[in-house]
Amino acid sequence: MKIIVTGSLGNISKPLVVQLIKQGHQVTVVSSSAARKSEIEQLGAQAAIGEIEDRIFLTKAFEGHDAAYCMIPPFNFFGNQNFDYREKALKISTNYVQAIQKSGIKKVIHLSSVGAEKQSGTGVLVFHYIAENVFKELSQDVYVTHLRPASYDYNLYAFLDMVKGNGFLKGIIGKLLYFKHYGFKGLLKGYSGIILSNYGGTDKIAWVSPIDIASAIAEEINAQQKGRKIRYVASEELTCQEIATILGNAIDKPYLKWVLISDAQMKDAFIKIGASDKIAKEFTEMNVAIHDGSLFEDYFKNRPAILGRVKIKDFAEEFAIKYSKQ
Repeated sequence: MKIIVTGSLGNISKPLVVQLIKQGHQVTVVSSSAARKSEIEQLGAQAAIGEIEDRIFLTKAFEGHDAAYCMIPPFNFFGNQNFDYREKALKISTNYVQAIQKSGIKKVIHLSSVGAEKQSGTGVLVFHYIAENVFKELSQDVYVTHLRPASYDYNLYAFLDMVKGNGFLKGIIGKLLYFKHYGFKGLLKGYSGIILSNYGGTDKIAWVSPIDIASAIAEEINAQQKGRKIRYVASEELTCQEIATILGNAIDKPYLKWVLISDAQMKDAFIKIGASDKIAKEFTEMNVAIHDGSLFEDYFKNRPAILGRVKIKDFAEEFAIKYSKQ
């Protein structure tokens, strides 16, 4: 089968390309970076260098393929204060749909997210709702799988500085909360051993490794599927404190705690790291949806029968390596 893979050689796309080539498929990888061309070819794939925002390029790249894996690249929410991620998601999704229609591809795997069924209340994740609705415009003879992964395990890297005692803990709120949990001796250690967010503690979350996502995509490409479907992907379901304990044990901080802060404190923290007021509000809203369970509501109603093989303990080993280099 001839398969077009978007996402360059990212966390999901690279292991996906490796799997597909091992299975005997002919793979073309779309990348915006010419520097990636040789690496792509070394894996045994062909490279299509260009921008997915370029509809003409994308359509040409999709020609002659049987199946497509379509993903929207991560957005830089903290760079341009006027960045409209909804508009960007709409444009990219529309480009995908038109490229699929014109090229005649009949099988599509679209990378979506938990919460994509909700039109509001999920903060910045709403762009997945927008994208899924654009893909619905494809004719019924195109078989589409909307893959909805749980929370990515590598998002936990965002807490590295905090666990080290940097970043948010340098602020007065962080110091006071740390003092509350560890006392004066804890403060003398350098404000380390705490994760702060407006979700956490006993909140139960489904987590997923990009390797397990790649495996699920490969399964869907090889499946004898007809029609359209939604598939959830997860590697493990744990409370935030269970995750903190696993990470803490890996970095020799078994006392690591995941502590809840207020929504107002969370929004203020996002603004301090460069988010606009609007984006800070929407990230905070996303976290609220995690905390109250609404983000995972449909997931737990339709949870996968089999969870992935890569667990948080496996990820914790990589976390520990990065922690030691900070």
